[in-house]
This record gives sequence, C-alpha cells and structure tokens, in this order.
Amino acid sequence: MKTKSYVTTLLKFALAFTFAFILLILANVNVEAKTATVTNLKETDIEPYENPDITITWDAVSSGDQTIYYRLETSEDKITWKDEGSYYEPTAKIHAPSGKSVFYARVCAYTAPYDYAYIDDKNLCDIGNWSDTLKVVARISDKTSKITGTKATAASLSFKWAAVSGASGYKVVYYPSGLSDLSKELTTSTNSCTIKNLKEDGSYAICVYALNSNSDFTAVSNTYTETYATTLPKKIRDFKVTTAYPGDASFEWKGINGAKAFQLQITKVSDSKKFKKPIVNETKFYSYLGTYTNSKKIKAGTFYSARVRSYVTLAGTKQKVYSPWSTVITFGTSPKKITAKQSGSGIKINWSKVSGASAYEIYVSTSYDTKTFTKVNTVKSKNTSYTLKKFKKKKLKKNTMYYISVKPVCKVGKKNCSTTVYVSNPTSVFYSK
Repeated sequence: MKTKSYVTTLLKFALAFTFAFILLILANVNVEAKTATVTNLKETDIEPYENPDITITWDAVSSGDQTIYYRLETSEDKITWKDEGSYYEPTAKIHAPSGKSVFYARVCAYTAPYDYAYIDDKNLCDIGNWSDTLKVVARISDKTSKITGTKATAASLSFKWAAVSGASGYKVVYYPSGLSDLSKELTTSTNSCTIKNLKEDGSYAICVYALNSNSDFTAVSNTYTETYATTLPKKIRDFKVTTAYPGDASFEWKGINGAKAFQLQITKVSDSKKFKKPIVNETKFYSYLGTYTNSKKIKAGTFYSARVRSYVTLAGTKQKVYSPWSTVITFGTSPKKITAKQSGSGIKINWSKVSGASAYEIYVSTSYDTKTFTKVNTVKSKNTSYTLKKFKKKKLKKNTMYYISVKPVCKVGKKNCSTTVYVSNPTSVFYSK
C-alpha cells in the first residue's frame, strides 16, 4: 500500500511539474511573440507633380533573427481603413485619395516564416500593434482668388487675400520685378501679411501659395496668385519749370523708379503756402522725367507757384498712396508782348510789364533752339526795355538773325523765384548793319 501511495504521489508531482513547465513555455512564447509597435510615423516628402507620390517613413523595428515586414493602411475618416500593402523597409510612397488634401495613415510590423506571408494568417505571423495614426497632408489645388494691397510705406507693403479652404497657412514669395533670382519668402498663418525692409520706390512681384501642414511637414501648393506693387516713392527732387507759355507750362524732375503716376498742382503766388485753390490740379500718368500741362488758366505775364508728388495705387484697388510734396517753385510766364528792332548799332528790345516782377533777365541766341540761349543781362523791374549792342562780348554780326527772350523774375521771401530752364516765346530780329 505504501508503495502504491508513493507512486501516486510521485505521478501527481510529475504531472504538476509538467503542467507548470508548459505554462512557463507558453508565457515565454506570448511575451516574445508579440512584434514591437511601430513608432515615429511621419510624412517626409511630396513630389512636385499632379497626383504626386507622398513619402511616409517610420522607425525600423527589430525582432532578432526574424525578418520584419510592415503593413500600411490609409483612411479618409479614421474609421474605414484601406490596405496599402506590405513593405520590407520602413518607408512607403502613397497617393492621396481623389479630391482629398488630408487623410490618415497607420503602420504595424509583423514577422513571418517566409516572404510576404499573409498578415491575417495569425498561425504564421506575429503581428504588432498599429502605430499612432498620422495625419497626412497633400497639396491644396486651389489658390486665392485675389490679392489686395492694404498699405504702402517707403519700406513696406501690406496685403490681404481671400482665404483658401483647408489651408493651414500661406507662403508669400516676393522679389524686385523682373529679378526672380533675388526672391525672398515668408509664411503666415492668416490671409494677410506685411513685407518689411523693402527698398524705397521699388516695384515688387508678390506670389501667394496655400499651405497644408501637419506637425512635421508642410505641403506647398503648385498654384499661386500673383500681383505687383510699389513701395511709396520718395519726395521728388530737383523740381524745375522748363518752359512757361500762356496756356502751357512744362516741368522736369529727378527720375522715380517705381511710380509712374504723379499729381501736379499750379496756383497763384498768393495761394502758394496752402494751395487751397489751385488753377491746375492734375493726377495722371506721366513720364518719370517730367510732364507738361495745357491750361487756359495759365496767362501770359503772370507768376505762379507749382508743386508735384508721386503716388502708387494699392494692388487690386483704386486707392492712392502719396509721397510728400516736392519743394514749391514759383515761376513767371513770358511777358504778353516782346518786340525787337534794329536801332543804330544795336537792337532795341521792349516788353510789357509783368506785375510782381522784381527784375527781368534778357536771353539771346543766333538759333531758335531754346537750349542755345545765353543770358546777356538782368535789368531792374522798373525797366521794360533794353538795347543789345554786344553778344558774347563781341559786336553784333551783320546780316544775322537774332532771337530774343525775356524772363520775368520775382522775389519769394529772400530768394528769387525759379526761372524756366529754357526760354519761352522768343521773338526774332534780323540785324543788317
């Protein structure tokens, strides 16, 4: 009986040991069989084409001597998932669902006893958990419909534009017009921006691209909207009156690069401080070197004051932004009447009096070309005649045509007013002695 009891006890012990050993093996198998979870899933690239490949990468998973495979799925709503296949390497190229700029991806790792064992065959494959879901961004196909300028200064330009559906932000590329190799860029999360540190009186091209971003990657739209804008021009320098006739006056100034539009005002001398009632107030496109005005209000033998400023129009609007006014110049038109006739050994010149004149300058030439005239004398305002006996320090030449012009001069404060660069309305006389 004792022997039988001993055998029974030994048998029970052996069975218990065997069962415990089996449980231990199974426990070890379960711990080691589970393949690690994929981590660091991210979007790294997108091709610059229509329907481009989007590159997804993740950290490689190790499982001893066993080969690791990866399974990739995508979804539009994180509920229904589409199988995108298996991969040897921790990277994949996929396409966005048609018409979608945002979708989702996830990856799991698994081991298999032979190449590309079917992942659902759980008797053969050890399958890891799905990775965290990745938000994948594709390029937004739309672009903003319009860019509108909101402000211009000498060194900055501000804009706003219609928001693009789905855009997480915008890239703004800008460069001097015609010099795209000098382009710079900025990004903004709103549909507006201010571009700073620009050159005064500079013309710029501005391009706006829609962005689509996740935490690690930004997809830039292939399409963009473009506009052109000019920073505020500087104050016009060297403003001069070139000619002044009854009904006509011409002006010139230093060139302005960006602006081609200017506002010119002419008023009576008595209104020269505030220009409350200008007789000429023209706003139009001119040559960058100057302009002329044609107005019946410009009378002969009269003094006027003039000023000019340039302006730019904000992109996409009719709103004008003006530069400071130029220095005011005061000028006189030629006398209503100038006569010249041969008198003895000289030429007698007479002209009608100009109200407000402080002096008269006498100009002479042997050519009608207004650029060839030489000032021969200045006479006081009480004089309205002058006898010319020499020209360029020599006696007058016989059988020669002389051209003569008179410029009125006035006092503005302590300074003489501006006289025209060229003579106006010259008269002629043939000297025969």
